[in-house]
Amino acid sequence: MNKNVTSRQELIDAAMEIARTEGVHKVNIRNIAQKCSISVGVLYNYIPTKTDLIFAVVEGFWTDVLRTLTGMEPKTAGFTDFVASLYEIMNAHLNDFERDWLAQLETMDPEDKKRGRRLEEQCFQVLRNLLRDALDRDPSVSPDIWNADYTKEQFVEFVFHHLMSLLRSGADNCSFFTKTLQRILY
Repeated sequence: MNKNVTSRQELIDAAMEIARTEGVHKVNIRNIAQKCSISVGVLYNYIPTKTDLIFAVVEGFWTDVLRTLTGMEPKTAGFTDFVASLYEIMNAHLNDFERDWLAQLETMDPEDKKRGRRLEEQCFQVLRNLLRDALDRDPSVSPDIWNADYTKEQFVEFVFHHLMSLLRSGADNCSFFTKTLQRILY
């Protein structure tokens, strides 16, 4: 009844599917092995520990989010429209995946937490770069609003911080935030 696994990615995809359909608490080595019709021992050849499994799922989540976001064209939308679209995409991905799945990271030992934060920060930097690119491409934003005390980098960090706060709080949308940004920028 057991089959050969074709890739580590198949196992990660199975873990992500379990997280989406049954909940994060059901993501474990045994359930993934069962879903893929392989033995637990074979799975350990691809993913040696539960910590590695959690990181693979986290990385898979961010890869999916970034793939979707990278396909967005900030060239054609204004900055605030881009922010709203970015929020909708990230919110949809989090809703599909359950908001509490990252809580798994908090149960890890300090070294693994550091590893998780490094991975997360790499993804966050890509998001900041997308925001900066969208801001740079919006011709409606006057270059005169930026100076040494009020830089684009600070503004992008402000926007990023508030988007992440809205996502963590579970807000359905960011319309008030984008209206606020419009009053600041235009």
